[in-house]
Amino acid sequence: MHHVILGHQKDLHATYMLDAMRKKGLNAHLLQSSDFPRCIQLAYSPTDDFGHLLLSDGNKLAFNEITSVYWRNFCGVSDEAHRENFGTAEYISARDSMACLRSWFNVSGNTLWANSWQAYEHHKEKPWQLLKAKRQGLNVPRTLVTNDLDEILNWYTTLEKSIFKPVTGGSHTEILCAEHFESARITDALTKSPITVQEYIEGTNIRTFVIGDHVFSAELRSDCVDFREDKNMGVIPIETPKDVVLQAISVMKALHMNWTAIDWRRDKHGVYYFLEANPSPMFYGFEAQTGIPITDHLISLLAKGKSGFSQEKNMHLVTA
Repeated sequence: MHHVILGHQKDLHATYMLDAMRKKGLNAHLLQSSDFPRCIQLAYSPTDDFGHLLLSDGNKLAFNEITSVYWRNFCGVSDEAHRENFGTAEYISARDSMACLRSWFNVSGNTLWANSWQAYEHHKEKPWQLLKAKRQGLNVPRTLVTNDLDEILNWYTTLEKSIFKPVTGGSHTEILCAEHFESARITDALTKSPITVQEYIEGTNIRTFVIGDHVFSAELRSDCVDFREDKNMGVIPIETPKDVVLQAISVMKALHMNWTAIDWRRDKHGVYYFLEANPSPMFYGFEAQTGIPITDHLISLLAKGKSGFSQEKNMHLVTA
């Protein structure tokens, strides 16, 4: 049986997981999607129900022999850069290549995806992710996605304190202040892209890793608005409240994930507010600082595949 790591050959977590899985005796392979179709071959028959990948290293992997896929990052396809040239041969080639890859992504069979194409799509559409979290009963800070300056100003004056950030998430989170409305740059910026305006929750950043039904949390102690910019941030393991354990697993499943890292803000009353769930979180540094064996739990999940994950879901929740 085979295990595939979907990622870039220069990505630390992709190569780290490849090495770690091989050290555990697993037959793991790195698949860089941008090598398709130039250096990778794929065959799939929806009528005869068979398919295989022929990797650039010569290994041939039948779809039904792939126990798991660890989705670290997606690099597009060989002709991805030409997709904007509508109607050209390059555009059609890239579109056909993507359709072929997505067919494999969606023909799960006995393969456990950690995580799936659906999870990847939910991650890219952050407003949709927040709506799903709210529908699961999680607390979500008041949020607006817009390029309407008047609406932004209205929220700024209504909320006691607010932040703004890219719609797709990531870094560059800032406190929204009066100076932002005094510059003509904001009008120009909003013609290029909408932004997310969100209620700022005074409190502490919490990161929760969910791996199957195993849940681990830590405080991210930082005075920065965006803790990712704080090189001196402290990471302290904490016990995850039982209601947060259930919420974390619930939203993970609603977002089509089998593992994730969830970011929360915990207010002064101990209430947790959901910010986002990442389908391909970095964890190497977190593991080193907390001692939480994320690598071992993740490899165990991947090694067992879909059948092992189904059995684990019926077990008691394990937290730390």
